[in-house]
Amino acid sequence: MGAAPAPRPGGSTKPEDLIRRAHLILESHGIALSPGKVSRLVREYRHKVAHHRIAFDRYLIAAAAEVADHRARQHAGKTLGPDEKSGHPTAHSDRQTGEPATWNVFSSRGY
Repeated sequence: MGAAPAPRPGGSTKPEDLIRRAHLILESHGIALSPGKVSRLVREYRHKVAHHRIAFDRYLIAAAAEVADHRARQHAGKTLGPDEKSGHPTAHSDRQTGEPATWNVFSSRGY
């Protein structure tokens, strides 16, 4: 497997270009993700991470590793916490609203 092409300074941040680049990066690292998951990671990067000036390649590899870790723990039968049940790596989770709050209600009601 060859190395992914190096990002050009000032390279394109169009979603289509990032998706293509993401597939090349993941392929070069031997990581298999569905097209939908790649698209979701690209959208998350553009809307939540890019303005923090974190390199796309670095974010993508870290997010893919988190998804792979989540899958491994799911298949190992380990209990996942509320923040882990979605399988979505998140840029931040500092409020008890949204999905974590929903999972807290589900667990308290025995669902």
